[in-house]
Amino acid sequence: PQRIVAWSQTPHLPLFSENIATKSPFCIPKSAFSFAIFKISCIFISPRLALISSPPIQQNIIYKTVKIGEQEWFAQNLNYNKKGSICPLEVDSLCDLYGRLYRWEDAINACPSGWKLPDADDYKKLNDFVENNGSGLPAGTYLKYGENNIWGFSGVFAGFRTRIGADSEYGIYGYFWTSTEVEDKAKGRILVKNKDYFGYVTEYKEAMLSVRCIKD
Repeated sequence: PQRIVAWSQTPHLPLFSENIATKSPFCIPKSAFSFAIFKISCIFISPRLALISSPPIQQNIIYKTVKIGEQEWFAQNLNYNKKGSICPLEVDSLCDLYGRLYRWEDAINACPSGWKLPDADDYKKLNDFVENNGSGLPAGTYLKYGENNIWGFSGVFAGFRTRIGADSEYGIYGYFWTSTEVEDKAKGRILVKNKDYFGYVTEYKEAMLSVRCIKD
């Protein structure tokens, strides 16, 4: 079946893909709705995606958001150039698709006004809604970009940086901070590229993970 793919500025890395044989997407001209970090002339979106009239803007980046159940999420990783944050592997061009990596203390207040770093319960609600409204498969099947990205979360795999500065699992795992603390650590969530897993992780706060924001 034919697919429509929206591309990032980084060659060969699709933001998301929709199967038009089954999902009947629609196109929004770039003049009507655009991304500051993506250069495409037409955006094809599943009918399940919700576009808000006043998208969050930070450092001149307009973020795409998505309504999943009663929650509204960023549909891309945060790319706020906050002091101390880095691009994956410290390659500037990778920020276009994967956003930036943050230490927990920086992630807590990194989201734009009206948005927040989700806590562990926010992610549990997301997981439960997707699993209860899918086709019986784990939530991790539907929360990453690709042909099963029916909810528009479009998870990507930026890996993470350990607290001692080692880059790990880029292109394989996506790690996302939560605001929930566990002593000197904090909880996160993991998406795996080649598995349906969307599980928990507890990381030292000095590690650097991705951030997804949720409407406050």
